[in-house]
Amino acid sequence: MPATLLIVTLLALLIFSFPIFIAILAGTVLSFETMGAAIPGLVLPQRMAEGLNVFALLAVPLFIFAADIIGRGLIGKRLVELMESMVGHLRGGVAIATVLSCAFFGAISGIGAAAIVSIGPIVYPAMRRLGYSQSFSVGLILSAATLSMLIPPGVAMILYSVQTSNSVAQVFLAGLSSGVIYVVFLSAWAYLYARRNNIATQNAATVAERFLRLRRAGWALGLPAVIFGGIYGGVFTPTEAAAVACVYAALVETLVYRQVTLQDLFKITRPSAIMIAALLILISVGSLMTWYLTVENIPDQIAALLGGVSEGAVLAMINVLFLLVGMFVDPNSAVIILAPLIHPTILALGLDGIHLGAVVVFNLAVGMVTPPFGLNIFIAMPTFRISYLEILKGVWPFIILSLVVLLIITYIPVLTTWLPHLLHS
Repeated sequence: MPATLLIVTLLALLIFSFPIFIAILAGTVLSFETMGAAIPGLVLPQRMAEGLNVFALLAVPLFIFAADIIGRGLIGKRLVELMESMVGHLRGGVAIATVLSCAFFGAISGIGAAAIVSIGPIVYPAMRRLGYSQSFSVGLILSAATLSMLIPPGVAMILYSVQTSNSVAQVFLAGLSSGVIYVVFLSAWAYLYARRNNIATQNAATVAERFLRLRRAGWALGLPAVIFGGIYGGVFTPTEAAAVACVYAALVETLVYRQVTLQDLFKITRPSAIMIAALLILISVGSLMTWYLTVENIPDQIAALLGGVSEGAVLAMINVLFLLVGMFVDPNSAVIILAPLIHPTILALGLDGIHLGAVVVFNLAVGMVTPPFGLNIFIAMPTFRISYLEILKGVWPFIILSLVVLLIITYIPVLTTWLPHLLHS
């Protein structure tokens, strides 16, 4: 198979701890060198530059910067206070409020790690005080934080859309549908846990308290309203929405909540710039690899091999592939490397690329909390000062729950495709 050298080189360099972008670049360049047709040397860097020349891709660094601003501010705290006032008096109310807070936070930031460090330290002590176990509390927070990948504007969904030439708005809606389903399952599990363990409930907030917290969280709730309203109201594109999100978040945190100073704002640009630069380098070499695979007709060959396999079996293989990759590779890298390879195969088999986006991102969201290298696990260790093994005890029931939801959205595609098809028919 023409891609054998690429795969072997990629895996060998990753085993020896080379950066992912070097592994991809080395494998792709070596593969081009062994092709029968000569490729001019200048073509390869040109293709890498063209991989970044995509308007929709501008949304990624903008949303990353907005997420970093929000992670340093009070938006997360205001959301938690509001959700606790609304559902805190119910059985499992604080746990359900945690899920809802992470969902709304996801509609603002698009990055799960930000939810852990912003919402986790607020809700974790409250859950422990009410009698939730350490393992359940941590497991719920880590799993609910992955909603930031599913609820738009998730960065992984933007990357999937760019890498597969799908509509960002449609993939957003498919992710939103899967995110809502996951919210329902997490909330139901929280209720059942609280009922089975007789967890204490909080006193119901008064109407005045709820109104006060709603008013204080109004600016935080305004951001997803602006993003969604602007995109689906036809006011601006998802890329323009990302720019609006940056400006909105900066103004709210500096002038309204006053948690972030102008000096802090400049400091935030440093980690954002590092993450953005690393991601853009990865995208550029990923586009070069995608071009090589296209030149060698690898997707068509894969589709031919799977021609006699049922749709259900193909989806099962995709799930296994992305679940395994998600255990070892960060979601953005996994999307950049694998989505261009899998997407043409899915289309050739008559499956829906929008549905595939929801399935792929959900798989990678599960990978964020799955050992051995789930990113959320390592973020939680210093955040909650809990050992790796203690966190594993907490996440495994939620991994099982996540797999149940994954099977539902995989094999009942209408649950994730009806909304994008309805609004874009």
